[in-house]
Amino acid sequence: MPQKPQSSAISKLRDDIDELSSAIDAHKAILQDLLNRRRDARQRLNFYLDPMARLPLEIQSHIFLLVDEDSEDCLPKPAPDSPPMLFLSVCRLWRYIALSAPKLWTQIQMESLPRGSDYSALCKLWLERAGNLPLSLALCGSLKLEGSVLDLLASYGPRLEHLALHVSLKGVQRPWELQIFEEPALSSVKTLFIEVADSDGAYYGNMAEWLQLLRAAPQLSRCIMSNTFYNYEPLPSQSLALPSLESLTLGKRGVPNMRGDAGSSSSTILLLLTLPALKTLTLSELDITDEEFFAFLSRSSPPLESLEMTLMYHLEELWLGPTVSECFRLIPTLTSLDLFALPGLATTDSFLPFIETLASPEVLPNLRDLKFHPPSPATIDYAGVMAMLTSRATSLERFELRFKEYAGTDYTRELPAEGSEVRAGLRQLSRNGMIIHIGDRENLL
Repeated sequence: MPQKPQSSAISKLRDDIDELSSAIDAHKAILQDLLNRRRDARQRLNFYLDPMARLPLEIQSHIFLLVDEDSEDCLPKPAPDSPPMLFLSVCRLWRYIALSAPKLWTQIQMESLPRGSDYSALCKLWLERAGNLPLSLALCGSLKLEGSVLDLLASYGPRLEHLALHVSLKGVQRPWELQIFEEPALSSVKTLFIEVADSDGAYYGNMAEWLQLLRAAPQLSRCIMSNTFYNYEPLPSQSLALPSLESLTLGKRGVPNMRGDAGSSSSTILLLLTLPALKTLTLSELDITDEEFFAFLSRSSPPLESLEMTLMYHLEELWLGPTVSECFRLIPTLTSLDLFALPGLATTDSFLPFIETLASPEVLPNLRDLKFHPPSPATIDYAGVMAMLTSRATSLERFELRFKEYAGTDYTRELPAEGSEVRAGLRQLSRNGMIIHIGDRENLL
């Protein structure tokens, strides 16, 4: 039977294969054990050589979190060289830490028109790693949003607490897509930051668009609108109440700019707002009258604690008389007042009505911090300032009179020669405990 030898050979080969497979599996196990032991040895070596490796994982993850906390308005981008994506490629330990810390993935800066499906998929994966934690999102671009971005807003909108809109107007006729302002995309937003960047200096939008944005965020507690203006058109008939808004900044704090300069914002929107919880208000462009501001305070009755305003050219003559006092009497809770005057107001004392009003301690009885920013020393009634400060000597803790250079003009930082009595009086108040600063940052009284 010639087939028997063949069958025997086949059987033997199969046995040999099984034996070799078993040997291979055994050696694989040995190799894997050796690899594991080498990995463990490297980790123990790192423990002795790398101080960070000796830290508990909780502390290491906290260190990672600090990297992403440099700025609330500059969030990490979904790029390989940007944290926390960068952490994934350093080593196995860092990757494990990064993927085990959901808070690392709660902040993201996205483009409004992402390029390709890979970008959208990465953004979605990024947000999934955040688990169920609240989210912070910055959108950059024209805000004519791609469908994938709209889908992400719809999916993760209910967890969105902080939203920044960095709007670029280059080559864009209509930068807004109103669907992103609707429920539920902004229903949980507590902080809203809007910055319009444009070579022309500002975006003159429709007032109804801004109100629609704010109306879609009923839990809003802090709002910053920088470089935003409104078209010259009839105001919408419907006003808006934001019961949770505690801080409103229209423009960049401490930057007195003229209309159209970067950093300015129009305060006209106050004509349509009621803000009963407002504690901090910053207006870089006061383009409403004192009577209109009085009406805003009357209907809001806010517990205002800090007020910063920049006076405009065409309103200098309007912010005079008894209405200033009436405005201040509506906000007795105010503890900090900061007033700017633009260079075009240099011919008169723009702060005169405020100085005369504040001469009575009954107006703003809780005022502790007072700052004036005049265009030049020549525009200040120092005798009036001295009388006002003397009347508030027991309550006012800090007074600053700061000058700034404009258009290359170097104004003197010194008090007038004839103000020796004023100088002596100010120094006496300083000795009695009031902090007084007159001049620029380096020139203290």
